[in-house]
Amino acid sequence: MDRAVAQWLSHTSASPGALIALTKKLNKSYTIYGTMLLLPPTAFQGPEWTDLEPNIELYKCISSHLKVTHIAINKPIPLHKNLQIEGEREDGDEEKDFNILRSPSNFTPLHGDFGPSTCHSPPARGDFESAFWITAKQNGIYQTWAPRWTMFSRGNISEKARLLDLASVKKAAEEGGTAVDLYAGIGYFAFSYVKAGIGKVLCWDLNAWSCEGLLRGARRNKWEAILVNGEDEDLTSAARHDSRLLVFNQSNERAPSSVKAMRKSLPPIRHVNCGMLPNSTSSLEIAVDVLDLSLPGWIHYHENFLVEEINQKAEDTRQTVVQIVEAKGTFSVQVEYINRLKNYAPGVMHCVIDLVIRPECGPPS
Repeated sequence: MDRAVAQWLSHTSASPGALIALTKKLNKSYTIYGTMLLLPPTAFQGPEWTDLEPNIELYKCISSHLKVTHIAINKPIPLHKNLQIEGEREDGDEEKDFNILRSPSNFTPLHGDFGPSTCHSPPARGDFESAFWITAKQNGIYQTWAPRWTMFSRGNISEKARLLDLASVKKAAEEGGTAVDLYAGIGYFAFSYVKAGIGKVLCWDLNAWSCEGLLRGARRNKWEAILVNGEDEDLTSAARHDSRLLVFNQSNERAPSSVKAMRKSLPPIRHVNCGMLPNSTSSLEIAVDVLDLSLPGWIHYHENFLVEEINQKAEDTRQTVVQIVEAKGTFSVQVEYINRLKNYAPGVMHCVIDLVIRPECGPPS
C-alpha cells in the first residue's frame, strides 16, 4: 500500500506529509479476500483528503502493487431495506422493511467488473453466471460469495473454529448424527459441521445468492451438496442421497415439516444453529421441533445482548426452551456454555448460547 500511494501521489501536487498520512490511514483499513480488496466507508474521509480526491489512477496503483483485480468500499449491512429516517417509520413498517436477506445494498464497487448491478427476482442461472464471485479460506475451509449480492461475515471465524473442536459435535460425528443450520448463509457454520465429520447437514436460507454461494463453496471444498425443492417425494430422495449438504432456499419455518418427511431416512439430528434476523427467538421452537429428542441435542443460539444482561438473557432463553419442550415429554435443559463472540455496538455483545436438551423419561409415544 505504501508504494501504491507513493506512486499515485508522485503525479499530484500533494505535500510530502500527505504520503505519511494517507498511507497510515489506508494501511490499517483494508482487507483482502482472494483478488478483492475491501475498504471501509471512512477510508476516503478525514483531513488527509482535504486537497485530494481518490480516483481511478489511485485504484490502478493499488490494484497493481497489492495484486488484486477488484476494489470496493464495504459498508455495514443495513438493517432495513427502506433507508428512511427511523423517526419517520410508521408502526409495523420496521418488521415489514427488515433486510432479512442481509443484502449488501451499500456495497460500492470502485475498480474491476463486479458483474451487473441488477438481477431477476428471484435470480436466474444467467444472473449467477454473470456475477463476480470471490473465495476466501478460513480454518482450512473455502467459502464463496458474490460480494455485490451477499454479505461475508469475517467476525464469526472464532465461532466457526469452536464448532470444529466442540466435544459434542465430535461425539455426534462419531455416532453418526445430522446437523441443521436454520440461517445457513454461504455455509459459515454448516461447513464447520461437515469438516468436523458430521455426515449430513441441512441448510435453510431465504437468499438465493447465499444458497448459490453455499453450493459453489461446497464444490470448492470437494463436498457434495444439492439444492432441494421441498416436495415430499424429493425430500425422501434427498435424505437418502450421499450429499453431505442439503440446501433449502426457503423460509426456515418450513424446516419442521421437511424434517418430518425425511426423519426416517436421516441420521438423528443432534445440533441446530439459530441465527438472528433480527432475533432468533422465533427459531427456538423450530430448533426443538427438528431435534431428535430421544437423544441429547444442542441448540446454538445467536443473539445480541447488553453486556450486563448476558447471563440473565441466557437464563431467559433456557426458560423459553423449557416451556417449549414441556409438551413433548420430560427433559432437562441446561446452558452449557456462553460464547461472548464479538462486540456488536458499545455495550452490546454478539453471543452464542449453547443449550443442551437431555431426555429424562423420553418423549411421549
